[in-house]
Amino acid sequence: MNTQELFEAAQLDALGLLDEREQAEFESAFAGASPAIRAHLRDEQSRFAKPDRFRLSAEPPVDLRARVLGAIKAEIAEVAGSARGRLHIAGRELPTVHPVRRVSRAWRVATLACATAAVVLAVLVQQQNAQMQKLASVNVNDATLNQLVDLIGPTDLTAVLLGTDTKKIAFSASQPNFKGEAAVYYNPSKETARLLCRNIVTEPGETVRLVILDDEGKVSKQVAEFASSGEIISKSVSLSGYNPKQFALYVTARGVDAAKGHLAMITTNI
Repeated sequence: MNTQELFEAAQLDALGLLDEREQAEFESAFAGASPAIRAHLRDEQSRFAKPDRFRLSAEPPVDLRARVLGAIKAEIAEVAGSARGRLHIAGRELPTVHPVRRVSRAWRVATLACATAAVVLAVLVQQQNAQMQKLASVNVNDATLNQLVDLIGPTDLTAVLLGTDTKKIAFSASQPNFKGEAAVYYNPSKETARLLCRNIVTEPGETVRLVILDDEGKVSKQVAEFASSGEIISKSVSLSGYNPKQFALYVTARGVDAAKGHLAMITTNI
């Protein structure tokens, strides 16, 4: 029995219009209701049971029950409509569900316009980020190219990168823990070479020697000398009168023959 049915039964009980089954159901539901609901039911019963409301000496008409129930339902509906919420059978207050109102057309148009603007703005931001990344990549490439031009020079850079006769000869470390990297770009037709190396560190008083090895792997000619702290080194080397078969890099004390120093890196046969 829900709250509305409980109120109807309470008013019928006050009028003595419940049969035995209905009376038992009402008393069971009344016992399970909260104290506030029971107090409200008693108030309603006392209001309906006032002597001046009914002519008890007269025989009730046949349709009295139907009319009473209709009046009770109408009054309960009026009370429930004016209340902020409604009560569950256990006494919990539930929010009133209001009918949905149509949203103004102006609001719908404004909302759609804002959503469209947000999508367009997101696309523009994404395109701008992609453009910025592209520009950053171009700047990095330009900086790398400018560094190569500064190291090698524009004329030699073109010959090294685009020369059809230029050979790249890579060095290998003589010891596994050596971190140096080096390569020689050799053009036999011009009898010139360009050495590029990095991560080779010399101690004070030491230098790096680029040498040509003979057929027996011994130092034949020293063609370049420099000190290094690990930065990128670029050296132009003239090989006029030589037909090198193999290059090597030695780290040697200044003023001492390269062959007496430490073999750092070596190439395969050209």
